[in-house]
Amino acid sequence: MPDFEVLAGVDQGLYLIFFLLTLLPALQIRTLVHRATGGPMTNSARWILCLTGLALLVVLGQWGSTWHLYESFGWPYIKDKALGFLPLSLFPAFVAALVSVPRLWRLSVPLVPAKGMSGSDAAEEKTRRHEASAPEMIVPIQALSLGAFLAATLQFILPSVTLQKEMLMMAWGVLLAGSSALWIWQSWQQQRHSRSGPMHRPHLIVRFLQGTFVLLFLTACSLAGLNSAREASLLPERMSMTNHTVESKAMQASSGGHAQHAAAVTVTRPVSVTELTGPQTGAPDRRFTLTAQKAKILLPSGKVVEAWTYNGRYPGPELRAKQGELIEVVLENKDISEGVTIHWHGLNVPNAEDGVAGATQDAVLPGEKHVYRFVAEQSGTFWYHSHQQSSVQVKKGLLGALVIEPAAQTKPSSPVLDLTLVHHKLGSGGGITLNGDDGLLKQKVLPGTSVRLRLINADSFPAKVQLQGASFQVAAIDGNEIHEPNLIANQALLLAAGGRYDVTLTMPNASVFLAPSKTDSRHGLLLSPDGTTEVPDLHPDLPTFDPASYGSPQPLPFDLDTRFDRDYRLVFDVQFGFYDGKLDGLWTINGKVFPHTPMLMAKEGDLVKMTFINRSYMDHPMHLHGHHMLVLSRNGAPTTGSPWWTDTLNVAPGETYEVAFRADNPGLWMDHCHNLTHAAMGMTMHLLYEGVTSPFQIGHQTRNQPE
Repeated sequence: MPDFEVLAGVDQGLYLIFFLLTLLPALQIRTLVHRATGGPMTNSARWILCLTGLALLVVLGQWGSTWHLYESFGWPYIKDKALGFLPLSLFPAFVAALVSVPRLWRLSVPLVPAKGMSGSDAAEEKTRRHEASAPEMIVPIQALSLGAFLAATLQFILPSVTLQKEMLMMAWGVLLAGSSALWIWQSWQQQRHSRSGPMHRPHLIVRFLQGTFVLLFLTACSLAGLNSAREASLLPERMSMTNHTVESKAMQASSGGHAQHAAAVTVTRPVSVTELTGPQTGAPDRRFTLTAQKAKILLPSGKVVEAWTYNGRYPGPELRAKQGELIEVVLENKDISEGVTIHWHGLNVPNAEDGVAGATQDAVLPGEKHVYRFVAEQSGTFWYHSHQQSSVQVKKGLLGALVIEPAAQTKPSSPVLDLTLVHHKLGSGGGITLNGDDGLLKQKVLPGTSVRLRLINADSFPAKVQLQGASFQVAAIDGNEIHEPNLIANQALLLAAGGRYDVTLTMPNASVFLAPSKTDSRHGLLLSPDGTTEVPDLHPDLPTFDPASYGSPQPLPFDLDTRFDRDYRLVFDVQFGFYDGKLDGLWTINGKVFPHTPMLMAKEGDLVKMTFINRSYMDHPMHLHGHHMLVLSRNGAPTTGSPWWTDTLNVAPGETYEVAFRADNPGLWMDHCHNLTHAAMGMTMHLLYEGVTSPFQIGHQTRNQPE
């Protein structure tokens, strides 16, 4: 399959090239009438004809690249181009080719002068000058440039035009109104210019003043538009996460050859998220206290960095418990003035314990505390982090590992090493670390030891790691055990931002090296039987492990043929625009950013299907709180291996995933990109159960800023 980023980049580049190629002839063609009807007019016509011909060839290139995208990635990746951008350039190009090009061709043929200025020569000159100012020749070229400008603008500023039909209609309105105005203006100009004799352009000063006026007018309009867009982007001072855009019906999509339907809205007693708690009585089986505080951290490299920590440690202390145990965690805030929370990433806790500021609780300010109580229903590898200003606080170090061991474990017959490795890039210049170590972690391990490496990617970008020196199994993904995992080797593991892999191996009588980089052997984990520091060779071009076909199949609770109660289609794009008053690149869901992103509605017991379509240029690790998603297909191909359950799915550029889950955990749940910078710029939505309310608010005038 072609590289989506390359192909989509070429396609976008063609829109810019097309606009530039049409701009020059559009500016030059109106000056033809001022050229002498001999060589100067002929040469200018040829030049304009050449540029117009090149522009028309680019239109064909646009159609070619669009068709290539369709062939490689499918209709969802070209829908906006085929229905939105391309017609804005195709229709004017068709008119220009049929109407303007023949007239330009006639003007490009030299006028053969007679020996003396005869009446026929004078008539021919008048005819040529009349045609050089004809709106039939000039306006289609100008309209072509206007259409190219509108298409390029929509492509970069608003790529999801078919999801925002009013903007597409506005673009067509501008094209039609602009073309009409140009036609009226040029008709008047033709009447003024239709006379024989030498023609002179207006004086330079006049043209300068005209150009200055047009430039000032366009600048004023642009500034007014930009200011209006900036004001419209400002986030509310206060708002509830339960009442932003609801688009459940509009987002229902038909797929799989049978009709989809929205579950009927039922009237239920309103339930506040504060009622959806874990057990509030009884002695906990495990009790932890985590104190959020600022600290200076000395890294093994000798670098000292400012960090925000739990209990003064980076990462925070590893929390371990057993499945079925009642866990109580007391969060205290010592000196983080912005407030903190704790979210249990991947662990399906009751909604009130989810730790999202403004959704399930208020942020905990300095001097305050908050108690989380929940039963660990799952086993596996998870992690915890602050969900208050998470794009800032996680980067600064407010995170740690959470391991839930199976309730019943048989005593192993051989030595066991169970090691958790947190991959993270610390802010303030700390760089990439493993368990807070920015160098080479070393551990002596006896040959024959059963090793379980719990890999956690706490960074905002995918981590591609490789394990050299031993064959291994991927035993679990996001805390979900793989059924009959295969023994593999020489494959790179791509961990989504926020994702986890459990890797198991038997320690050989040689060194084993886990590297977070495909070329850097100075950082990572080195296991060796004798404590040596000899690092196995790294391979820069290993194939990537594919969870879609790994392990052995098992019966599924639902599949692609299931009739789902809710079916949501979510398209990821990138566009330029304002968010909360700041101009930036915006990562959108269905053309919107929070709080205008869609609300995913469900009622308890619903089967919910989501389709993720990534038309942007970056990975989007989609993290659904409170639930695990079953991956049904990738790029149209059903998954074939062990059931692939995940809570953080990395959707790479050009990828399409179908996932589903049972709505069995009532509440208000975030569903967002775990590139936390993307989430902070609005790539956030929510799953809301019918009848659930929240007393908490977010906004600049509240203490709560979850992203």
